[in-house]
Amino acid sequence: MNTSKNQFAAPVIVLSCICLVVSFALALTYKIANPIIVENQNRVAVAARKEVLSEADDFTQDEAITAETGAKSSDGKAVVEEVFAATNGAGYVMTVNTTSFGGALTMMVGVNAEGAVTGVKVTVHADTPGVGTKNFEPDYLAQYSGIASLTSAADVKKESAELASGGTFACISGASVTGQAIHAGVDAALSQFAAMGGAK
Repeated sequence: MNTSKNQFAAPVIVLSCICLVVSFALALTYKIANPIIVENQNRVAVAARKEVLSEADDFTQDEAITAETGAKSSDGKAVVEEVFAATNGAGYVMTVNTTSFGGALTMMVGVNAEGAVTGVKVTVHADTPGVGTKNFEPDYLAQYSGIASLTSAADVKKESAELASGGTFACISGASVTGQAIHAGVDAALSQFAAMGGAK
């Protein structure tokens, strides 16, 4: 009888030891790798912020502003999730969540100290390549640069704000759902800037 018990006990003990060793190895790997992953993610995020607010030297996050407290677009579909202030006073970068044709869309909007958009960048999306993604191209997004207010925030197809070049805003036909999502994101960012006191 004792021999039978030993035959069952030995494999259980061996498997338990293996589980403990593997668990320890995973925990150790996580402890080593996680700070590196977080640092890389932060580096990518800072680079993206500098793309939309090139005059900034570095950024500090306004911890008081979250997805629960951030400003919303006039259509309620876009909300500011984070606000980062340039440490040299050049302006702010807002991270905005909205809904596009393919689902959730995250973007960054740079706003300078005078309240004008300095850049827009889509960072996460699930839209159809070659259709909705036409709205993510630099030439299209550059239309927002220099705009301090939208003339038709609720409908990108009716937007008529004058561009820095002197022309008027042109939306991409056949991709207006994505265009509206981006438009709502810019609207939310400008609303956030106004809520924070606007240009000083």
